[in-house]
Amino acid sequence: MATTSELDTIHANQINEGLGAFRRLFESTRAGLGIGESQDTVQVVLSTVATAVAKNLVLDLILALQNQPIARTLPSQRGRANLLEDLFTLGSSVYSNDFDIKSAIPLVEQVVNNAPGEGICSAVSDLVAHASPKPITPPTALEKAVFDTPLRSSSASQRGIEQTHDEVDQRILEELTGRVFYDVEGFYERYFEEKTWSNKAGDICEKSMAQYADGRWSGWPVPSLEGPFLEWLMKFQDTVLSGFGRRYYTSANKVLRGSEADRKLDIFLTPADTPLPDGEHDWSNVLVIGEHKQNPDEDRSTKTLVQLAGYAREVFGSQPERRFVPGFTICGSMMRLWIFDRSGPYNSEKFDIHKEPERYVKVLAGYAIMSDAELGLNTLIKRDGNGKYIVTRGVRISLEDKPIASTKAIVCRGTTCYRGRRSDSTEWEYVVKFAWPSDKRQREGELLKLAKERGVTGIAVWFNHEQITIDGDPDTISHFRRDMKFGTPRKLSSKASWVDGSPESSRAYSKTSLRGRSGSGATHLMGLGIGVSSATTSSSGQKRKRDERLDGGSRLKRSKSNGSHASGTNVRIKESELDAIGVHSIQETVVDSLADCRNQWRRNNVDSIQEAGADSLTDCESETYGNRVHYCLVTSPAGRPLHEYQSVRELLEALRDAIRGHRSLLEDGKILHRDISENNIIITELPAKEAPKGRLIDLDLAKELDSMPSGARHRTGTMQFMAIEVLEGKGHTYRHDLESFFYVFIWMCIRHGYEGTGRQKVNKLMRPKTNILRGWYTGTYTEIANTKQGHVVKNRFENVIAEFSPKFENLKPLARELRSALFPIRDGDIFTGTFHDHDIMYDGMIMAFNAAIGRLGKEEQSIA
Repeated sequence: MATTSELDTIHANQINEGLGAFRRLFESTRAGLGIGESQDTVQVVLSTVATAVAKNLVLDLILALQNQPIARTLPSQRGRANLLEDLFTLGSSVYSNDFDIKSAIPLVEQVVNNAPGEGICSAVSDLVAHASPKPITPPTALEKAVFDTPLRSSSASQRGIEQTHDEVDQRILEELTGRVFYDVEGFYERYFEEKTWSNKAGDICEKSMAQYADGRWSGWPVPSLEGPFLEWLMKFQDTVLSGFGRRYYTSANKVLRGSEADRKLDIFLTPADTPLPDGEHDWSNVLVIGEHKQNPDEDRSTKTLVQLAGYAREVFGSQPERRFVPGFTICGSMMRLWIFDRSGPYNSEKFDIHKEPERYVKVLAGYAIMSDAELGLNTLIKRDGNGKYIVTRGVRISLEDKPIASTKAIVCRGTTCYRGRRSDSTEWEYVVKFAWPSDKRQREGELLKLAKERGVTGIAVWFNHEQITIDGDPDTISHFRRDMKFGTPRKLSSKASWVDGSPESSRAYSKTSLRGRSGSGATHLMGLGIGVSSATTSSSGQKRKRDERLDGGSRLKRSKSNGSHASGTNVRIKESELDAIGVHSIQETVVDSLADCRNQWRRNNVDSIQEAGADSLTDCESETYGNRVHYCLVTSPAGRPLHEYQSVRELLEALRDAIRGHRSLLEDGKILHRDISENNIIITELPAKEAPKGRLIDLDLAKELDSMPSGARHRTGTMQFMAIEVLEGKGHTYRHDLESFFYVFIWMCIRHGYEGTGRQKVNKLMRPKTNILRGWYTGTYTEIANTKQGHVVKNRFENVIAEFSPKFENLKPLARELRSALFPIRDGDIFTGTFHDHDIMYDGMIMAFNAAIGRLGKEEQSIA
């Protein structure tokens, strides 16, 4: 019951006058439903409309009440600062599954019936009391979360001897599901017709006809067993395809060098003059991959696809700057042509080698005489007697022979980083990065420039970034796939194994999708009031907004060598449709001031309003394939990978300073990184006295705090470093990145630190199936989240740090301090949420690192 003082405040503020807009909105809703006025009007309206609409009405009323001056002066009924805080909490509860819409009926009735102010305030107090759970511990404020693109697994987590066929093949299957296109119309024409070498291929074809008679190739083995077929192919090559500088080989019975998964390769094309150490071929020289099967029925089998995809993965791993990988399968006498690019594989319609002999020869000859660019090599990287180099901003930058970071997967950003230096210098001063981000994401170079302008410290410093062009053409997936007709992608499995089938899991994952509550094409983006318009869709089915960054608003000249000639009457995908669609694919749908206010509230309270929808990880998507853009970014200073630390102290200082850089990026730059991993932290070479000893790199997945969702289909993350709540599908905050730093530290202490100890490396010392860290990247997202949550519980955490390598034994106290800073106990359980106050967790982690570095200094002094 209100006190005399409170009643005086209520009477003085005339709360009713500020609620007229809501009454008009409610009346409009009632009239639209055709519901007559009665004593039960509010109850009838709220029970008739959809639950989401009813909750929107209640939230509109709460927001209108928040805007009343009285909300700031009346005291809270729940021990908070004032009524305004009660209303904020009430608004946060409206979209929870526990909120009972019937409990809001008395308040709505008071407002609709224009009741006195004390009646409205009393109803507000009653609703707050009803909706508020009994507090066991003081409430924890959640930081505003950044809207996330759905996570997607890749095969990149499999490393070293973990790359067994069973382990890798399952991850490949998961990586490719929904991204494989069979029988793409126009494939052969796109890659093998109207080329600069077409006449030469035609000459070879005529020459080969001497071996073709009676509708069959002479000497073709029947049945087409592997050994006899490969022998026939090599003889055919010697007769028809000799003298082109490239040659087909077979390694069906011998593992190629450079393969950690011990893969053999039936057929492959490689330069004929490549040196062969010990007579063995290497994956780093493979240009085209081929798979032979005796049975023609295996043409469309999943096993055949996964085998060929395994070869493509090895090529991308050994040639990290590779743009795409061509391939083919020959099953019986049926041949099918393939391309693997960073958005997935697609293939031609199959054809019978005996019935279409000219096509068969032109394919084999075409691969042998194509340009390097047509085979998917990155010709931006030049080579001379001094090694590899690029030219950017008029500066020649020499590249180190081996990358300091790369990703071994097919469908991914393909991030590859080299150290670079000017031609007149002996010091590595740059990091040169090649990557394939989604065309919908803000460019990393633009974010780095923005961070530089805002005074961010402790991260990579921008030097230059540019979209790569090859032979005058934009290097994009849409350009690769132009002039072809794609159908429906093949779904390899009904449910990928990383997705938990439970209702709770599906709900969690659907939160990140922002696909809304409807399965229709007009998707509603939850929390932003944004709808996807009926944008013009190319024949690929790809919906895109215009990206001026893609080609600067003008088409680049296309070279004949890349097969750019297309019929003007062709109704298939046109380059102009893919790279220059001028349709804005999203539009803001703010109806009135109340809706605008509601949208703003949702932006500030995103975690509490996300609802279950379709499973975003495996459902059908609106795009036929995701377009990616090939970019080159140059930053400074140069650095070493984290695993190349030269002392324990250097490792700790690098991690600490990377955390400081993350803090500056967040607080000064207003940018959240969202992809903390072992590969995204570098140790700075010879830093100045006060300069950071470690820096944060790779802002490909970073987002400005107030930016809209990018619209990218998926983001692949490094499983072992993902935070628990991110795996559960919750919005990404700074806390989750700090948790990822913690996992990087633990990972380093277990996976490294055996050098110089006389003991074997971890991958030889431990069996992978008993390694405690395997649970951080194998299984469903829910299983991984549960494993990590179990590991950070105090008692079980001791089992984790018990696996620290000898070099890091003395860092167990630091591990415990970091765990305590990140996972304090709340309500008898560990806390995995986010504090509004950044300082709590940043200071806790940085102080823990400083204390450990100080202890190391004392130990070094005592030893000296």
